[in-house]
Amino acid sequence: MGYILLTIFIITATLCYLEDYIEKYKMPLYFLMGFLLIVIAGFREVGLDPDSENYEYTFHNFFKSNSGDMVEPSFLVISYILNLFTDNVHVLFLLYASFGVTLKLYAFRKASSLFFLPMLCYISFYYVLHDLTQIRAGVVSGIFLIALQLISEGKKRNALILLLAGALIHYSSLALLPILFLNNKPIGKKMTILLALAIPIGYFVYFSGGSILMNPSLPFIGNKLAIYQAAFEKGKMTVGINIFDPLHLFNIVLYYYMLFFKDTISKFCQYFPILLKTFAIGLALYSALAFLPVLALRTSQLYCVVNILLFSYIVYTFKQKWIGISMVVLISFILLYVSIPHYGLGALIIL
Repeated sequence: MGYILLTIFIITATLCYLEDYIEKYKMPLYFLMGFLLIVIAGFREVGLDPDSENYEYTFHNFFKSNSGDMVEPSFLVISYILNLFTDNVHVLFLLYASFGVTLKLYAFRKASSLFFLPMLCYISFYYVLHDLTQIRAGVVSGIFLIALQLISEGKKRNALILLLAGALIHYSSLALLPILFLNNKPIGKKMTILLALAIPIGYFVYFSGGSILMNPSLPFIGNKLAIYQAAFEKGKMTVGINIFDPLHLFNIVLYYYMLFFKDTISKFCQYFPILLKTFAIGLALYSALAFLPVLALRTSQLYCVVNILLFSYIVYTFKQKWIGISMVVLISFILLYVSIPHYGLGALIIL
């Protein structure tokens, strides 16, 4: 798998440089690369990633009463239907990959005039994290990107329906509902200050011990978070988060870089304001919820899926396009070989 990922990465990076010279072939190549990504995700070896064996077990044992403890009813229904035709779990992987990859590639085309830079940023991390591993979240992340575009166009009702439908695929879609309060208005001075303070606020919440979020009077989530905190203190939750992790700090640096060049990037990217606001939420959640590691990782990763598009927009901050492309390629390469093993997916890139 390592050789396959590296080959796909190199091919996509090459296409980034050639995009202006292959106008006739961009769309066919885009579809071809998307098809390859679906096939690779659909026919990957079971056990290669941390989740596939659990998916296989549930796929084969969907009828057991305890098999639905970790997955949504929709997964069990899909498993039931597919089992009528075959007991090969790869047909399940293929189905989820078809939706996850296709939705994201569709979102890329709507949000960017570039074909292959967003795809490169996608391959560098989220393709492996979501569409090769967290396959239900992979579908939701595609839905999320489309919902953000609908919100920016004033179609919040459609976005709400889409996110609620996403909850049938993965409950985490409900955690994305706060984006309905966002808008795509240009980033003015007040919003710039707020976005600049978003990361420090996240750290402030963390260093306050999470007491702000665990206040029982906080509607809906206060008591629930307090319960998680008690479980963590009793040793029932052992996963930890380093809020000064180099990868997280790397993302923060890129965030502030894009905030600095917001006016330049906004000229080329109509959805940039709402994407940057969403990225700010994702980064802030990582540190603010660090006392609940699983929740922090999952919610932050979902919100930060917008960095696929945002990182590709960095190309517009350079006068010479080839330099901008090179910077995005470098960022993507760093993400591919640092963040993937960072999240326990190192087996996927062993050559």
